[in-house]
Amino acid sequence: MQSGETGTGAMPAFLDYHRLGAGYALLWNSAANGGMHAYLLAGPKGVGKLTFARMLALRDFCTSVKKPCGICDACRRVVSGSEPDVMLLTPQDDKAIPIERVRQAIARISQHSFGSGNRFVIIEPVEKMTAAAQNCLLKSLEEPIANVVFLLITHEPSAVLGTIASRCAMVKLPPWPDEALTAALLSLGFEKAPVQACLPRAGGNIAQALTILAAGAQDSDAVALVHRALTVRSDADVVALSLQLKDDRAGAEQALTAIEQSLHIALLIRTGILPAQSVQDADTISFSKHASESELTDFLTAVFQTRQRRQNQVNWQASIDRLLMKILEAKTRWQQS
Repeated sequence: MQSGETGTGAMPAFLDYHRLGAGYALLWNSAANGGMHAYLLAGPKGVGKLTFARMLALRDFCTSVKKPCGICDACRRVVSGSEPDVMLLTPQDDKAIPIERVRQAIARISQHSFGSGNRFVIIEPVEKMTAAAQNCLLKSLEEPIANVVFLLITHEPSAVLGTIASRCAMVKLPPWPDEALTAALLSLGFEKAPVQACLPRAGGNIAQALTILAAGAQDSDAVALVHRALTVRSDADVVALSLQLKDDRAGAEQALTAIEQSLHIALLIRTGILPAQSVQDADTISFSKHASESELTDFLTAVFQTRQRRQNQVNWQASIDRLLMKILEAKTRWQQS
C-alpha cells in the first residue's frame, strides 16, 4: 500500500465476516453497495480493524468469482502494497501523521485512477494525525472525490475531531465471538488446547490471542519487569525502575504492554472470568486479590494515559514515574488496611 508506506502481511483467508458480528456485516454490505464515501471503523486496538479494511479493498480489486480470494494478481498487489489505487497512512517511527503526508495522499487520489474501480485511502489510527492533518482531511470529506473511499480507523473515537466523525458512517467493530476467534486461530495452525486456554485472556481480540500463542511461556525479561513494577515498595524502587526504562526507550512499548497484560489478567480473575489457578504469575494473582475492580480499571487507564504521553513526546521518565507511583500508593493503602 502506498503514500510512503509499505503494506505487509498475508491475506487473512480465515476471516469470515458473517461470524464476527453485526458491525462487520453492516460495513461489508454497505461498502459493497457504495453506501458512503467515508467510514470510521471504531473498536479496541488489535481487534482486526485494519485487516478488515484491507479485506474491503481486496474485494474491490479481486478478479476471482469468490471475492476476495487473496491469491489472484490483483489481491497480491493490494496485500504487497504495490497497488497504486490503495493508499495506507500509518505513523512512522511512532510519530504523529503530519499534514504533509495527508496532502500528498489527497493529491494522489485527486488524479485519475489507474484502474476502473474505487480508490481507497486507509488511515490507521486517525487519532495519530496532527490537528492540522485532520483539518486537511476534513476538506476532502466535505467535498468527496468520485470513486474514492476513505476507511478511517480509530482505537479512541473520542480523540477524533467531531467534524470528521460527523462526515463518516461510524461502524463499531466489537471483539470477536469465541467461536470465530477459535476458527481463525485453528486455521492458522495453532493446536486446539492452547487456543482454548488463551480465549479468556484474549477477550475476543485476535492480536492479543496471537501474542499469547506466539509467546507460549512469557519472556523472562518481561516477567522480571512486571514483577518489579507490581512489587515496588518505596520511592527508591520507583526511581530505580523508571531510570532503567528511561535508558531503554526502544523497549518502552514492550514494558507498558507487559504491565498492561498483567493488570488485564488480574481484572479477569477479579471479575471471575478467568480462574486464578490458570495463571502462574504470583504478582498478578496478588493484585487480583487486593485491588478492587475499579482500582484495576484505573490502573489500566493509567497505562493508556502513560502510552499517550509517550506518543505526545512528554518526558518518558516522568510518565513512567507517575504510573509506578500510582501502583505504590495503592499497595501502601492495602498494607495499611
